[in-house]
Amino acid sequence: MFNLIEDFLNREERRRNRSLSKRFRTWLASDQAQAHVQKLERTLSKPGGEDRAVQILRKAEEAYKADDAYRKQDNKRKKSLKQFQKLFEDWLTTDKGAPYQNQIIGAETEEARALARLDAEKAFARANPHLLPLDYMDGSKTRIRPVRFGFPKDVEELSFDVIEPGLNQIGLVGANILRNWAKIVGTALAENTRPERISFPPKGRTNGTLFIKARQGFNTIIQHNSQEILFRINSHFGFKAVSEIRISKRYFDEAETTGQQIARTVISKRVQPAKELAPNVAAMVDGIKDPEFKKAFEELGKVIKARNG
Repeated sequence: MFNLIEDFLNREERRRNRSLSKRFRTWLASDQAQAHVQKLERTLSKPGGEDRAVQILRKAEEAYKADDAYRKQDNKRKKSLKQFQKLFEDWLTTDKGAPYQNQIIGAETEEARALARLDAEKAFARANPHLLPLDYMDGSKTRIRPVRFGFPKDVEELSFDVIEPGLNQIGLVGANILRNWAKIVGTALAENTRPERISFPPKGRTNGTLFIKARQGFNTIIQHNSQEILFRINSHFGFKAVSEIRISKRYFDEAETTGQQIARTVISKRVQPAKELAPNVAAMVDGIKDPEFKKAFEELGKVIKARNG
């Protein structure tokens, strides 16, 4: 049966007008390629299975390339780990590594010795992060975790990832235009305009038409600066996402600005808190032991009493 596969490989070489690599032929004889070889045997044993065998051979070549890439990466990983261990052993003999070496030698049990060695490896890795091998950089195998710096994020950044899929469905390119509208067009236009939607040509995600809702009197400004807006949008994305700008006929809602209108509405509805709590509310608040909670509920009760008259 192997002669059948060998004849097929020879015919494939003549068809391609080039030889298959010796390493690939050797790989076909290994245990990792047995599934592909068995498929080739079954297909070639059937009449008219030559075309199907060609497809199976191409899949086998792809599997060989993936296996070869993994093997090279594994060899590189082992080499980097070996180099790291050698440098680590040399570091233990220096003045900086001597205290850790003494802890390792002075450990009474194997477990304590392993922990001392792990502490020494961490100290060496922190001092030489550029020498970390691939095993230590892989998050799934990390024994020495590098120092990570966390930065606070706005609620907008955290919540926008949740609503982004829905925004994509209404035609916004990655929802980035709506999210970064103020950065793209500037504060003045952002407070008086709002991107509504983008319509793309059939089966395309470029050269779209952007519809903008604008406050009364800003239509002319948008038309006059349309080329600059187009340039800023496309520069933001790095490709020609939008090729035309149109003014939407929908009404521009004041609440869609930076929130100043909403803030004014909230402030206008504020009431002056009452001077004292209602008797039933005061009895409930007296049972709260935490002083901060008690103060917060007292302020809330006075506001509610003032609103209820």
